[in-house]
Amino acid sequence: MTGIRPRQWVAVHRKHHAFTDVEGDPHSPVLLGFWRVQLTNAALYRKVARDGHTTERYAKDLPPDRWDKLLFDHAFIGLGIGIAMLCLVLGWRMGLLAAAVHAMSYLALNAAINAVGHSFGTKRYPNTAFNNQWLALVTGGEGLHNNHHAAPTSAKLALGHHELDLAWWVIRLMVLARMATVRLTETRFVSRSSSSTIG
Repeated sequence: MTGIRPRQWVAVHRKHHAFTDVEGDPHSPVLLGFWRVQLTNAALYRKVARDGHTTERYAKDLPPDRWDKLLFDHAFIGLGIGIAMLCLVLGWRMGLLAAAVHAMSYLALNAAINAVGHSFGTKRYPNTAFNNQWLALVTGGEGLHNNHHAAPTSAKLALGHHELDLAWWVIRLMVLARMATVRLTETRFVSRSSSSTIG
């Protein structure tokens, strides 16, 4: 959708955890302002992903495999296939409209995870991110951003009572169907000082 290869996204995300809301953070609203992150998040990702060293440093454990070389490293091919399928199923007008709505929603919600998630909400843990349950409901749990920064390797983002992480329910169903494996089953919390070494 944004033209970023999966390894590049991982690298930028890991760099964000290594420099959360301090100099070096690729998309901090604390440093860059809320609206810049909300409106240009994809461009901020691309800029850092293509700097020549972020991917090499923060995603060295993810060398490209055959699927990457064939498909995933060519993000616009997947985008084209998706739009073509929408047009075939819905007709070209509705297909293009559906693609546009999806693109705008994806970009806006992805940006909100960073902009809103580092600007306001509630905190359970001592880090600079915030939880927003309303955002979590529309982003598959990602709005529980304070929890994510407290336990960045956890597949489950709902860590307290009354928190909903819809993606975790999907993950659990996939595990039960033997379609997925959760690598780390226990929640590992990081301290604020040690979070700068992630990646």
